[in-house]
Amino acid sequence: MNSKIENLTKRLSAAQIIVFYYLVAVMVSTILLLLPITQKQNAELAFIDGVFISISAVTVTGLSTADVSQLLSVPGTFIFTIILQFGGIGIVAFGTILWLSGKKIGLRARILMTTEQNSVFTG
Repeated sequence: MNSKIENLTKRLSAAQIIVFYYLVAVMVSTILLLLPITQKQNAELAFIDGVFISISAVTVTGLSTADVSQLLSVPGTFIFTIILQFGGIGIVAFGTILWLSGKKIGLRARILMTTEQNSVFTG
């Protein structure tokens, strides 16, 4: 499975990898926010609201179509803050974590990080 992911990322451009990262993050966070354990009793989060809140959390804009404090339970609030953190951390931090773990950051990873941050890669 790991080799399939590596083959896929080798064929994709930096922008496509970033879009893929955000799509997966939004899908996973939407599923997590729609779980029954994340919602308070007698509160129901509509699917479209869950998608919007997930997109907002992953992209760290902080917008919401509903009062999150009235909808989410304690586990839901915890999951929501984790989603916000992963959105805020982004690909740059994942690259830094790889660098700190002793692996070299190649040219492709550097281009990916600069593309996500809208900066120019200077080599």
